[in-house]
Amino acid sequence: MRRVSAPTAMRTRAFLCGLALLFLPRLSAAQRGPDTRATKDYAATGQLTVQIQDTDGVPFFQGATVTLLTRDSDEKLSTISDQNGRARFTILPVGQYLVEIAAPGYHTVQEQILISTAREARSLTVSMVPATGGAKVKAGSVSVSPKAVKESEKALRALQLNRLAEARQHLALSLAYDPTFADADYLMGLLLLREKLSAKAVAYLQKSLQLSPNHPTALLALGEAQYLEHDYERAAESLERFFRDQPNSPQAPVAQVYVDAIHQLLQAKAAGGTEALATTSDPSPLTSNSLGGGAASTDPELPPLPDITPATEANWAPPDVDAEKLDLNSAPGCDLGDIMQSSAKRIQQLIQNVDRFTATEAIEHFNLSPMGLETSRETRKFEYLVEIHKVDTSDLDVQEYRNGSVATEEFPGHIATVGLPTLALIFHPYLQDRYEFRCEGRSAWQGKPAWVVHFQQRTDRSSEMLTYHVGTRFVSVGLKGRAWIDADTSQIVAMESDITHPVPEIGLSRDHQLIEYGPVSFRSKSIQLWLPKSADWYCSMSGRRFHRRHSFSQFFLFSVEQNEKLGNPKEPVAPSNPG
Repeated sequence: MRRVSAPTAMRTRAFLCGLALLFLPRLSAAQRGPDTRATKDYAATGQLTVQIQDTDGVPFFQGATVTLLTRDSDEKLSTISDQNGRARFTILPVGQYLVEIAAPGYHTVQEQILISTAREARSLTVSMVPATGGAKVKAGSVSVSPKAVKESEKALRALQLNRLAEARQHLALSLAYDPTFADADYLMGLLLLREKLSAKAVAYLQKSLQLSPNHPTALLALGEAQYLEHDYERAAESLERFFRDQPNSPQAPVAQVYVDAIHQLLQAKAAGGTEALATTSDPSPLTSNSLGGGAASTDPELPPLPDITPATEANWAPPDVDAEKLDLNSAPGCDLGDIMQSSAKRIQQLIQNVDRFTATEAIEHFNLSPMGLETSRETRKFEYLVEIHKVDTSDLDVQEYRNGSVATEEFPGHIATVGLPTLALIFHPYLQDRYEFRCEGRSAWQGKPAWVVHFQQRTDRSSEMLTYHVGTRFVSVGLKGRAWIDADTSQIVAMESDITHPVPEIGLSRDHQLIEYGPVSFRSKSIQLWLPKSADWYCSMSGRRFHRRHSFSQFFLFSVEQNEKLGNPKEPVAPSNPG
């Protein structure tokens, strides 16, 4: 059973056996120390670190001038980046800032950043492009106005209810709050498709893709708009790119149908078989779908085509484990009992070794828009240590330390994700009887043969593998998922999970985890441990969407060799005796 300390402000402790998510309180100004700007009538709270680099990712050594401006104050803050290309601002009031980075001979970079809550620490990475070059300035972090995101949420709901005038009002506000918000341009494009204004839709969708080149749903909608405008070659390009980027999307088969039909017409035209592409009248729409207007053509050569349905919400998270279709081969059926016994031995070995290492943990936290676009990004880095001990004869005690402490205040986004890498403990003999297991078949993970075992919490057994702590409430949430178990070594190479049902009392509609494990080897001794490589967490709660990635590197096995560092996990080498 894991012990997790909640923030000091709560003075509460929870005893858990898995992942704990602590939604940290936002501190008021009265909870902070004295304000060095006490003459101001606002609370000074946040921090901002700007990392400046060149186009190759090398720290910018020339010394750039970094300036902060805000509409909430006439005061302008300015500093010079240090020898590592960093500039740091502290004691910042809550508010929206314009960050300007300037250096002689380089394009000036401007980025927006939001300090939204007390004690918030933000980071921003920018690349400086020489003034003589033509490359586009790219930022490593984005910050979208929360008001723009909120208005786009309202517009999306209005579109789903076919309230077009209401959707237009919200989108106009969203673009006014943030003219560079790709989601708002995308949704405006969908609105215009519904209003059969495909030429205007093309302009908004192209802008959305300029702002967010990897916006697949905008590609799909742009392909439809270009098709309706008889721009068949560009429509094919957009739809082909969508198909390449999203081969498993539910819309991919429809996109491919359009691409095939357009290519046939273009080939016929090139052969002199038809001039219809250049002379046809406007295509008449098929039955309207939920957002897009649908498309068809009066060209006699063009076969009837199905609706294109631009997504109302992108696949911002992997599919639910029960909805995902696995590629299983026809290998003989697996022996579930043997797999469970072998994997339990491996988990016991993990527990024996896990408190013998430390690692560097990097956390990337993303807030996501309704269409799955990144609206803000925060990063953290910790020295990570985990201890797992047996408690009595039926439970486990898991304790994580970051920078030598169990405190959770330093997590980004005011959300502490504790214990993600320990999901594999489900296969420990102490916990197996709390879940139902079944073998789904044989597949592969990272090209290696692996058995796929599905698990789900039993309804007659309680489990605290996943617990949410929101305010003063502790809510245990049921888990289901699957594990990929190496067919040769019985090592658990990956775990994936979802919640068994939404939890409306805390607004939780989605929690998806994906954890990968890998072998870590000493350079001088033939010792190999299977340890966590990465852990991804996706969450939708109270209308907000998050993606967080924990990455582990620089492993140090202190109880074996005090002076030996371990590198990143390498590909497994099958031992001579897998058992």
